[in-house]
Amino acid sequence: MAFFYLVRHGQTDLIGKMLCGVLPGIHLNEKGRLQAQKAADFFDYRQIKAVYTSPIERASETAAAIAERVKLEPIWVDFLKEIDFGELQSIFETDLKRHSVWQHFLQNPAEVVFPGGESVNEAQNRVVAGLDALAAQFAKEDRVVCVGHCEILRLAVCHAIHLSPDHFHNLTIDPASVSLLEWSHERKKLRLLNLQPE
Repeated sequence: MAFFYLVRHGQTDLIGKMLCGVLPGIHLNEKGRLQAQKAADFFDYRQIKAVYTSPIERASETAAAIAERVKLEPIWVDFLKEIDFGELQSIFETDLKRHSVWQHFLQNPAEVVFPGGESVNEAQNRVVAGLDALAAQFAKEDRVVCVGHCEILRLAVCHAIHLSPDHFHNLTIDPASVSLLEWSHERKKLRLLNLQPE
């Protein structure tokens, strides 16, 4: 069993404007860098055993701030990458609203397969398998930070609380927020959701 602190990356200039998904080259802005430092402050003295991160820049930059504070090297893992939205990536929000696949995603996400990308179920299976493998590597109550992206972290929380992905839009995971899952083969439990370090 392990305790997984799920951290969403900090603010970028494109949050709320463009669907970024797994696109490279999108970095934290000034506010995001400040948020990452506040997240790092939150983990000071919490005896973190490891810091794992999506390799996508906005996540890895957030993880770097946390890892530096807890004196660890961040470890890049693909299972924390955002959903691969395929052909919808790089589309601006105003245009997304008119896209039939995006409308389907907003209404019944569990059924969606993104053209040229992956399905929501595939993304959830990816993050769950990754967290299962991590949990097996750590001792009881070890504390591990996992830095990722909004949708993939919501899917992890859904699995832990037995909530269908069709309802995952009801969960809020804000930029640089911290959520906490207790995770073992036998039991998953949500301990904290969407805490914004100050």
